[in-house]
Parts: sequence; structure tokens; C-alpha cells
Amino acid sequence: MSEPTINRRLQPGFIIVTTDEGAARDLKEVAGEDWQVEVVPSIEEAGEWNEILLYRFILLDLAQSAADPVEQLQRIRREYMINTPVLGFGGTKEVWDRVRPEGVDRLFEREEIVGKLPEFMAALGW
Repeated sequence: MSEPTINRRLQPGFIIVTTDEGAARDLKEVAGEDWQVEVVPSIEEAGEWNEILLYRFILLDLAQSAADPVEQLQRIRREYMINTPVLGFGGTKEVWDRVRPEGVDRLFEREEIVGKLPEFMAALGW
């Protein structure tokens, strides 16, 4: 495994955990070319924990991912011990109730996330 460079550490980016190509495309479009966006079906596909730490936040699709969202949050928070903000979107009220105690930071309806993304990019873009 190669060591991350200073330039890579300074480049803003985020991870989208989804299998929904339409949602991924819409979110990547909002991000533009200045942000590195990694789209993966499960958090395990994003790399080792230290590679995930290079990203400013994680968008977790609560309805369209390859793995259970609760398991994904448990992996991020307990196994990897990563405190990177996780923004959940989509899913049902029941799923929201299951992910809250697992450490999701914010929850949005699928229709909201594209509109909210610029706000988080501005806040976490440093």
C-alpha cells in the first residue's frame, strides 16, 4: 500500500455508498471536478480504514447499497473506529430508527440530499 501524499490529503473528497447509479451520477454532478468522489457498493470497497480517512464525509444510501446500512455503520464506527461524518439518505423510518444509534450523523430523504450536498461541501471543504 502506498503512502498518501500531502496533495491527496488536501484534496477534498467524499465517498458515496450506493448501488443506485442515478443517485451517484446526480451527486457527482453537484460535486464538480474539484472534489474527488468515490462511489462504492459497500464501505469495504472504499479501501482500508486509513484510505477512508482521506475523505471529508461519507454519504450512505439507506435503501440502495450492497450491504445492510446498520452493518455498514458498525464497520465504520466500531471496526474501523472512524469518526468521519456519515450522512444517510433514503430508506424508511424503520431504517432511520435502526441507524440512529449506530452513529449516522444526519438523515435526509432521497430527494433532499442533492440539494443539501453543497452545504456540506462548503462546511467540510477546508
